[in-house]
Amino acid sequence: MGTIRKDRTDRGYAVGVQMFDRIREQGSVYVDKTTYIYKMVTTDAVNFFLSRPRRFGKSLLVDTLRCYFEGRKELFEGLAIYNLEKEWKKYPVIRLDLSNGKYYDEKLVHSTIDFILEQQERKFGITEPKAPENYENRLSRLIQAAHEQTGEKVVVLIDEYDAPMLDSITNPTLQDAIRNKIRNLFSPLKAQSQYLRFVFLTGISKFSQLSVFSELNNLQQLTFNPAYEAICGITQEELLTQMKPDIELLTENMNRLYRRWNIHYTYDDIVAKLKHWYDGYHFSKEMTDVYCPWSLVNAFALGDIMNFWFSTGTPTMLVDVMRQHRIMMPQLEGFRTSIDRMDAPTERITDPIPVLFQSGYLTLKDYDPFDGEWTLGFPNEEVYRGFARSFYNYYMEQYVGSQDTVGNAFNRLRRGAISFEEFIQVIRKWYAGIPYSITDRNQNEQLYQVLLYAVLVACNADVHAEEQTSDGRMDIVLKMQDAIYILELKYDKTAAVGAGPVPARKATQQILAKDYAVKFASDERPIWAVGLNVSADRRTIESYEMVKVKS
Repeated sequence: MGTIRKDRTDRGYAVGVQMFDRIREQGSVYVDKTTYIYKMVTTDAVNFFLSRPRRFGKSLLVDTLRCYFEGRKELFEGLAIYNLEKEWKKYPVIRLDLSNGKYYDEKLVHSTIDFILEQQERKFGITEPKAPENYENRLSRLIQAAHEQTGEKVVVLIDEYDAPMLDSITNPTLQDAIRNKIRNLFSPLKAQSQYLRFVFLTGISKFSQLSVFSELNNLQQLTFNPAYEAICGITQEELLTQMKPDIELLTENMNRLYRRWNIHYTYDDIVAKLKHWYDGYHFSKEMTDVYCPWSLVNAFALGDIMNFWFSTGTPTMLVDVMRQHRIMMPQLEGFRTSIDRMDAPTERITDPIPVLFQSGYLTLKDYDPFDGEWTLGFPNEEVYRGFARSFYNYYMEQYVGSQDTVGNAFNRLRRGAISFEEFIQVIRKWYAGIPYSITDRNQNEQLYQVLLYAVLVACNADVHAEEQTSDGRMDIVLKMQDAIYILELKYDKTAAVGAGPVPARKATQQILAKDYAVKFASDERPIWAVGLNVSADRRTIESYEMVKVKS
């Protein structure tokens, strides 16, 4: 693995540290990605672009490139590139890190870029007066000065190039102004090409109107390149080999944490849980499973498996765009689209799908070579549950405590303290309490379906929505320890007259007629068809019917 620490009990995790030299010097755990770096730097190409979601190790990759091009061979001892590279030639490196700035107004944009350039100017001894906002001339002068001082071609590394545009994406006027500044900053990357040895840009999104993409016509895009699919993130093979000691320590820690509940995990149990929670990203037709490195390292450092990735941000803006386009969360699983749509520019969020993919909320799940279409879905449990909570909170922020009401009832259902019919009564009251401000603007069958689905996800239920069968899609499938419930919702604008299941019968008849239960024929648990009729007048479940499909 190439770390200084060799003892399994002496593992160090540099959570949040993105400096390769610091990680190596203090002996923290590092998964060796240097074969990808060697492959990249020894090709004939000069200009590279890589898009990956946040928290995927892009900044660490950039810093590893910095140390490599600075010729710091001692840092790479024990890693693959140590023996692959024979020359270890030192190049001047200009690194522009746009990830730490704030770009909420033009003044902040200028002060941030000015500070970044000033740091590099001091590094190469440029002290003469400058025009502060003439970024093009300043970067050109930097490149030329670095070349003249060393006699070598220059390496330019740009981390999170799109951070200024992403910060301003809800303000078109500000974003136009920022785009012009960033275009001005990057324009020397083509004009000074005779001085450049290597140029590498990272980001989350692709902004087509920036000249960096139109002028650097030989820019090699690595985003969907199978040869570089695992250049960021951690593969299953890397996890089971380079991080095997970490899995062993995590197993011991979790057994210690959960022993009071008489829960015991084996090594294989922990491997399966890590895969379920943090694996599942794919970036090419090779479909190599890639884990989110941020979540893995946090789990190993804390000694427990929980949601880490989603705590770094929530997709409120994206959920708002989904609402505008009438896209609900259950539709995202199994969504089919072309690769062109997912690689689409994001100057304006008019289509949430590419942004959800580029941000890491969705990933590639399958490819149809005949139709040329990809199937998208949530990568893992961590993102799936985190997104459901955000989706629920977006719609239900005015319904404080409602999740606790359903959650408490669901826990009682799980323990067998209440029946499923009693649980439906809780859902009925919960629906009835939803404020008009929520239902008035979204009143339809799909809203009630997705809110029930999202709150069950938030309760850690084993629940799935829009699950496909040979003859349709099931609204909601809830799997309990002792039964499987197939729920079908119908939305009736006329309130039912009197008690009884009749208005809901249309829903149960659909479940039976389309034989949804056959999908679970091999499961030993009983299967129930549950029809729910939601009345638009009363804004809640007007009637329901339960039919046992299989004993």
